Amino acid sequence: MSDLRARDRHDPEWGGTVVDLLEEDRVVGLAYEDDDGLFVEFYPDEDGNAWVFDAADLQRVLDTVRAMLGAEEPSPQAAPAGEEGQHPVDALAMQFDHLAAKRGEEDEGFYPLQVAAAILARCADLGLALVYVEGVTIHRDGIDPVPGHKADLGETNEGSPFALFQAECNTQAAALLERWPREPGFAVALEVQDATGERFVL
Repeated sequence: MSDLRARDRHDPEWGGTVVDLLEEDRVVGLAYEDDDGLFVEFYPDEDGNAWVFDAADLQRVLDTVRAMLGAEEPSPQAAPAGEEGQHPVDALAMQFDHLAAKRGEEDEGFYPLQVAAAILARCADLGLALVYVEGVTIHRDGIDPVPGHKADLGETNEGSPFALFQAECNTQAAALLERWPREPGFAVALEVQDATGERFVL
């Protein structure tokens, strides 16, 4: 995952708000909105080469940019789904349920870290926010929470418009998963939220 992030500012030359795109404190691009829509410009690096970003990471930042600039959001009633008529959580379940390392007494899944990261990336496509993460250790006798490895991101970001809420939750979830241990037996419990505000345990 790159360090790509967005920072909004008022620019008198543009006559309004623009968003700088930063990578490791270097401005690598600019996002702005005009009558024709939302636009993003990327600058060449110091050697004149193009910047390269992971597609899921770039989408996460573009979602944040859209929220910062107040671009039109989809109606909560029209939250994107997987197949036509399919709820996005059902699409997640079809793709990832079988990859759970273990399932709990209430059928909640505990996913290897790399699977949890893949679920997060898919959330951006499906219009879902990853609102709860908890790290656990799976062993022969059961499942134990790992101290200091739990966050309710939905509670932290509550009250924001959904596009910003989704972007902030998913950005924070990505940062947590990046730091969490890549060890045998370590797994992650997840909850997501759709644009209507309903939460789902995966």
